[in-house]
Amino acid sequence: MKTVAFTTLGCRVNQYDTDAMKGLFLQNNYEAVDFDEKADIYVINTCSVTNMGEKKSRQLIRKAKRQNEDAHVIVTGCYAQLDPDAIAAIDGVNLVIGTNNRSKIVELVEQLESTERQINAVRDIMNESNFEEMPLYGNESDKARAFMKIQEGCNNYCAFCIIPYTRGKLKSRKVDDIVQEAKRLVDHGFHEIVLTGIHLGNYGVELPGRPTLADVVKALLEIPNLYRIRFGSIESVEVSDELVELMATNKRVCPHLHLPLQAGSDHVLKLMKRHYTLQEYKDLIASLRSRIKDLSITTDIIAGFPQETDEDFEETLNTVREIGFTHIHAFPYSIREGTPAATMPDQVPEAVKKTRVALLNGLSQSGYDAYAKSRIGKPGEILIEKEENGYYMGLTNEYVNGKVKSDGLHKIGDLIGGTVVGLEDNYLIIE
Repeated sequence: MKTVAFTTLGCRVNQYDTDAMKGLFLQNNYEAVDFDEKADIYVINTCSVTNMGEKKSRQLIRKAKRQNEDAHVIVTGCYAQLDPDAIAAIDGVNLVIGTNNRSKIVELVEQLESTERQINAVRDIMNESNFEEMPLYGNESDKARAFMKIQEGCNNYCAFCIIPYTRGKLKSRKVDDIVQEAKRLVDHGFHEIVLTGIHLGNYGVELPGRPTLADVVKALLEIPNLYRIRFGSIESVEVSDELVELMATNKRVCPHLHLPLQAGSDHVLKLMKRHYTLQEYKDLIASLRSRIKDLSITTDIIAGFPQETDEDFEETLNTVREIGFTHIHAFPYSIREGTPAATMPDQVPEAVKKTRVALLNGLSQSGYDAYAKSRIGKPGEILIEKEENGYYMGLTNEYVNGKVKSDGLHKIGDLIGGTVVGLEDNYLIIE
């Protein structure tokens, strides 16, 4: 039996793609092994959101070849889509696939057996208008939470982002296909599904009948034993009233939203070509919290965008303090060639970016602590992801770490709860 090893760089959407490709190999009688082991085939799912992602991709390609010089090395993902010629020029790469055509990965790999020539299967993503069906097969490592991609592509063209050029235009998955995969995942032991996409809030706008994200949720709520539905990242301007109502009235829809802010300054938001003002974002947060009990809000913030002044950043810090996020994914701005921001004047020095990220990370921890402590004395429930040191451990509905003392009667994927009695090492203690 031939062995195949996978590694993934970047976001949850990339991880979904990797899990789906792994399933295709397993269905065709390949054995999956760890990427650090010797394998017949190495699949590297690359990222191009940052320059560091591209550097890491090149390192992994070379690592794979060192581990087995006779192995076939397959490179896919955003970096492969963005610059397939650069990938193909790296010694040892046998097959290049972009962000489409991955459903044919096993077929393409088997073509390598009959040719000594490198295969470049990258196509112009801008010509692709249909969602590529590549369902999961219940083969992920944890049997509690599954990430399901239901949307691909983005039409926003923010000044800093390369994604529209690597993922193409909006493409949504049909509701019936989503439901069928969800049923299969629940049958395999997954009781929480996280809906993900590049531009999740715009789900369905190009499909016949224009189904919405709320329509998907309503369909999934019909599935027995699906305990939780959670969302990946959603643009704030695309949170519909119908979706809010579902979150407010159905406890199976997790009271957690990841709403990218990117900057807490109108000056920087305008430079970024974001589609909202700071006050619009704040007003939305206030409205959401008034309607959804115990809502937890997480976000992304870019530090050191070109022309971001000390005053701009101070405004961002004040915004963060005012809103009180449960978690902030803070990262330094990274130049992406081909985007408007790459050629903007007044690029911020790396040392300044690093300092700003550190300050945001400090506020992120403070926000997490404040929200977690606000849960003390209230009901808490986790979906068990692991058992460790005498405790069941997992995430609460609100996306906070929690743990319950093990009684030996529960398994991964079960819900278990009680009352939150304390906070220890970033974990809620539930009894």
